[in-house]
Amino acid sequence: MKRYMIFLIIILLLTGCGSKIESYTAVGTVMGTILSQQVYLQGDGQEAGETTVQAETGGQAEREVWEEADITARIEAIVLELEQDMLSWRIEGSEIAIINAAAGSSNRVLVSDALFADIETLLAVSAESGGAFDITMGPVVRLWNIDEWAAGNNAEVKIPGEDEIAEALAHTGYESIMAESGSVWIPAQMQLDMGAAGKGIACDRIAAFLKEQAVYGAVISVGGSVLTFGEKPDGTPWQVGIVNPLNTSSMLGTLSLEGQWCISTSGDYERFVEADGIRYHHILNPATGYPAQSGIRSVTILCKSGILSDALSTACFILGAEEGIKLAQSYGAEALLVEETGNIIMTDGMKSIFRKTGEN
Repeated sequence: MKRYMIFLIIILLLTGCGSKIESYTAVGTVMGTILSQQVYLQGDGQEAGETTVQAETGGQAEREVWEEADITARIEAIVLELEQDMLSWRIEGSEIAIINAAAGSSNRVLVSDALFADIETLLAVSAESGGAFDITMGPVVRLWNIDEWAAGNNAEVKIPGEDEIAEALAHTGYESIMAESGSVWIPAQMQLDMGAAGKGIACDRIAAFLKEQAVYGAVISVGGSVLTFGEKPDGTPWQVGIVNPLNTSSMLGTLSLEGQWCISTSGDYERFVEADGIRYHHILNPATGYPAQSGIRSVTILCKSGILSDALSTACFILGAEEGIKLAQSYGAEALLVEETGNIIMTDGMKSIFRKTGEN
């Protein structure tokens, strides 16, 4: 199985527009997934052209010597720094890793304003979704180890037993997190995991950076989360494709968007493994500790916030169609859910911008 499944395909329908816009593209690896960039900058008076930059850094200190003018490298540096300094539970010294290491201690961990705000947002989503979204699922995620299986890292495929799952679940529960006055505390053996929101957070950080630059437009994907920004040089809307979860070699349809949006998709086909004839995917239900069985194959969320689009896509997948649509609407987000039967359920706002493949 491929290590990475990009289930949001960005379609750039560019035509020669004759404007003085410079185009930069790059593909790299961050957060264990693919970072794909198409960025348009105001040119220096030359005719529109295209520069391709293949960003193949390994996430180390190379980012410190990248040239100021290399917009795609600077964007990749933002995501790498976010992962290394804040969000990764694997990297010693990141804020999340420090919180996890201090689990059960008598002292709270002071965190950056940015991380504290993100945690507050995610705790609110947890409460609003009745716990369907939960950043304390670290012990259960480690127990299943589905990411390592799916990545083909020679990890042994071992389905955990009911007793093991119950033990891991005993150390979860977002209500136990104490987040006050810029500090965070979690009880012993609890482990935070920001994987279900990290790519959306990255989109928010990228958007903030783009606003400070002379960027005409951009479309950037961090795995299953996509950011559209500004305008396309030819004046047409951004076209963001959604992969058909029942046949990942084809597209379900496209979203037609103008301006800045964040789009996140969660699907059971992204990372999964089969054992003894049973298919296990990576989206775990905090209520059961098992892969979610809600009758849903994929959820796409559209809103202005990356962190919300990412978190809501996971929560709505776990909740199922009816409750998932209600949750998305409570945040003013648009949603598209694909059921196991192939039936598509959408919010009214999504219907106005989604075109199914094969339809005029």
